[in-house]
Amino acid sequence: MGKHNRRASRVRSIGAVVATTIVAVITMAGWGASAAVAADYDYPAAIDPASIVVTTADGSSGTTVNEHLRVDASWAVPDGAVSGQTFGFTLPAQFAGYTGTFSVPADDDPSATVATCTVSSDSPPVVTCTLTDYVDGRSDISGSLWFIVSAIEETTDTTVEFEVDGTIVPVPIPGGGIVGEPVPTEPEKWSWQTADGRLAWQLMIPGAQFAGAGSLTIDDALTAPGAGVGEHRNLDDALSVWSTDAAGQDRRSVTDWSGGWDATGSSFHLEIAGPIDPERNYVVKYYTVPVDGATGDSFANVADIGGVVVRATQVWTATGGGSGTGGTTGSFSIQKLIDGEGSASVPAGTTFDVAYSYGDPAVRKVIEVTVGASATSIALPRGTIVTLEEIDLPAIKGVTWGTPSFAGNGVRALTDGTAEMTVAAGSAVVITLTNTATPVVPPTTPPTPSTPLTPVVPTPPTELPLTDGLASTGTDVPTGLLWAGGLVILLGLALTGGAAVKRRVRAED
Repeated sequence: MGKHNRRASRVRSIGAVVATTIVAVITMAGWGASAAVAADYDYPAAIDPASIVVTTADGSSGTTVNEHLRVDASWAVPDGAVSGQTFGFTLPAQFAGYTGTFSVPADDDPSATVATCTVSSDSPPVVTCTLTDYVDGRSDISGSLWFIVSAIEETTDTTVEFEVDGTIVPVPIPGGGIVGEPVPTEPEKWSWQTADGRLAWQLMIPGAQFAGAGSLTIDDALTAPGAGVGEHRNLDDALSVWSTDAAGQDRRSVTDWSGGWDATGSSFHLEIAGPIDPERNYVVKYYTVPVDGATGDSFANVADIGGVVVRATQVWTATGGGSGTGGTTGSFSIQKLIDGEGSASVPAGTTFDVAYSYGDPAVRKVIEVTVGASATSIALPRGTIVTLEEIDLPAIKGVTWGTPSFAGNGVRALTDGTAEMTVAAGSAVVITLTNTATPVVPPTTPPTPSTPLTPVVPTPPTELPLTDGLASTGTDVPTGLLWAGGLVILLGLALTGGAAVKRRVRAED
């Protein structure tokens, strides 16, 4: 691998020395970096100490200050682990966090996340991984993880020390130590990918190369996309310019410069006012952002520094990841629901019994569920066929029950009101059991009839006896009528007699 290409995958060495010095000064002042506090994990022994491996990100055999290093490890948490619980470990003091946050995807579904991990900015850095709801209800949860760090401190030791569950774990470092990189004696261009996905570019310019120059002119252009090179742009219009001494220390800002980015963010012109100090090294740094970039894409640019042309190419890579999986078991739980017009008549806290059976010979067990709450999760080997049946429905006054209904992912309802399901590896199925409550309608009672009135029987008239002076006609005329007829006759005779008397009186007068 060429000198420039190998360095293109690293953070600047001069900046590393400066950064190390600044950290040391800040730490002594007591207001900057602080010693990391041991993390309080739910599963502090989840990381397998024997699985920790450190390699260089670019595959080179040696490690220099500010080299990007990759850390790999395997992990496992016990059965019963749930979302929100944590595991992790502490990194060596010679490392600085580079990858801020990364996700561990599931083997069976890469779109699902098993854990979300962070690498702190503490010294030494602390890695904390938080489990997601993917693990809920699963067993044999395990996997791998990896992330990128930066080597920030020289050491002649052949190993660096990780801490797992309070135990120091020595891990070999590529090349048998971390060495400083010499200050360049000719212009160079370095590049690296930042933790937030940007691309950093840095021009390293030894002042001795331009001793006596009245000024230093730099023209830098991003390589246009095509022929395996992706498109990237500068978005912040920023250029940082500073100088260091010959050892890469004594950083001083350079303010006497002019120029800037073009309107498209694809090139800049910069002029550093002279005289150029041959005892100083000049540094120019800027950032670009990939346009629709993807892992594996390459980005490049070319700079003309006072007539010296330098190039750099950076491959955009992922900065963290891993894998995770559940085990060979699955589980199910039952949630009880009540529907129907009679549901309001079912008292809160009413319990229902559900029998589940499986295996040959069959194993039959009964669990109790409550309306609105899920029963305890039942874990069984994958491939197990489970039959579900609601039994002994509670008697609720004023309510009749309909046929129970089981529903859920992979649940097969049967015509007799029972259901079947096959346990899938790593799955946690919530089954809903719904009963329809119908109110009981009491029978209609016919109205009580009123007491009938006693019919009035007319009393027949009293018969008068026949007198001796009234001859019988020998007919069947009722006696009453005969008496009435007689009275009429007598009345006629009286009137006739009265009229005769009146005529006689008038005649005599």
